[in-house]
Amino acid sequence: MPADVPAIPAAAPLPALVTEQVISADRLRQRGAALLPEVLADWSLLTPAGRGLALSGLPGTLVQLDGLRLTPAADGRVDLSLLPIAWLSGGGLVAGPAGAALGAGSLAGTLDLSLADANSSHRAWAMAGAQAGQGIAGLDLRLGNAAGWVSAGFTQGGALATPAGLAASTQGRWHVGGRFTQAIGGAALSGRALFASRRDGPQRADHHDLAVQLQGGDAWRWQVALATGGHAADTGSSRQTLLAARVHHTTGLVLPGAVDGIAVSLGTEARRLRLGAARVGSQELHASANVPLIQDRPAAEELRLELAWRQAWIAGRSELLWSARGRWEFFPGVALRGGIARGIDDLATQDGIGRSIGLYLAPAIVPGFVATIDWRHQSAGPARIRALDVAGFWRGRIGGTAQLTLEALATHHQQAELTPLPVARFQSVLRARLEDGGWALLVGWRHRGTLAGEPARHWLDVGVERQLTDRVRLIASIGNAGDAGSTARPVGRQALLQLVAGL
Repeated sequence: MPADVPAIPAAAPLPALVTEQVISADRLRQRGAALLPEVLADWSLLTPAGRGLALSGLPGTLVQLDGLRLTPAADGRVDLSLLPIAWLSGGGLVAGPAGAALGAGSLAGTLDLSLADANSSHRAWAMAGAQAGQGIAGLDLRLGNAAGWVSAGFTQGGALATPAGLAASTQGRWHVGGRFTQAIGGAALSGRALFASRRDGPQRADHHDLAVQLQGGDAWRWQVALATGGHAADTGSSRQTLLAARVHHTTGLVLPGAVDGIAVSLGTEARRLRLGAARVGSQELHASANVPLIQDRPAAEELRLELAWRQAWIAGRSELLWSARGRWEFFPGVALRGGIARGIDDLATQDGIGRSIGLYLAPAIVPGFVATIDWRHQSAGPARIRALDVAGFWRGRIGGTAQLTLEALATHHQQAELTPLPVARFQSVLRARLEDGGWALLVGWRHRGTLAGEPARHWLDVGVERQLTDRVRLIASIGNAGDAGSTARPVGRQALLQLVAGL
């Protein structure tokens, strides 16, 4: 997008109901994965769901790409194995209903992925390896300039999430896509077109996604978007069309204890969705207000409240979705956050409430350190979960030139009742990355408690990265180096070599 056209914030800005766990483009590459579900399996909040995504075993995790929802498969989950890692620049996962902000479908949580920037340069990404006797190969070629890019490639093999771990697949996928951006006066026109086809033995699936957006404005920022997509597989097909419009404005209304003005967003959305034989249409109106209550005061660096409301007419029913979230930074870099929200699934057959309270720590006395602790209680139809999420990150210099990065994620499910998918009681990831002189060493330790009859598992991942030139990088990795699996359901080590080159 041109630098002189500001983007409209999602809701300006939203304090997450629970830990927002973010993954960068570098991490996508460093993980040593051929398929996107392999990378997402590291998030401790998630339950194995094959090609899709399930947060704490609950139904209804919305998947967006650059803020616009992707079309789910007939089973209601987005087939993430069709989305190439090479296209992405990162993503974030937030637990808790986001119905007031995003509409139906975000009952358990939201995964928001980002495409590579429209002004990305030429690049080639090649990979080769093997897992459990299955070969892995992949290639993606991207040509780009300031106006956009086009990309094409294929992937053979990779791994999918199972209760036993990441199991090798025989999947073969080809993909082609692109995105563009163009300034039109004081506005920006942007769009994307993505196509992918998968074959896995006798099974096949095809997916397409088309979207165009026009946005602009200054004091009043506005956005209009049209998106359509489809998914066809042997098990069923689906299709979705979406038309949305939104305006955002930071008012001059400043409360007595605040510095910034109250920000408001207003919008409307119409959607048609077909999941197999089920068909549903919705028309929605929504509004939100981000209210700074107190700022730059003793014991109140910032106290902020965000309220959102959405009236949806969906599947012949009237649904009121709402949320109230807050953040109190009582000491620089130390804040309490929490909230309550209501959400519904795509077909408006189940609803649920999410509640949370948490602590955010990024004290200036510990440079490079961020930690969060969040407790959440969620319901989705008859399902109930209570969970504690912990995340920690530190990056700093050691010695003369070396950089060390430490990361820890853990989720403890204190309660999980009637969830559609089984949930591990405890799951965690520990990672360390050491960088020095063009070399990088990555070591990771993944743990998951007993799940669906499988005993507790531990996985060791290792990787080495070398910056060969300013534009060429080589990554060698071994996932599940200890071969943690079972006789009945072997998982197997995954060895992968990647070459990323700017052209």
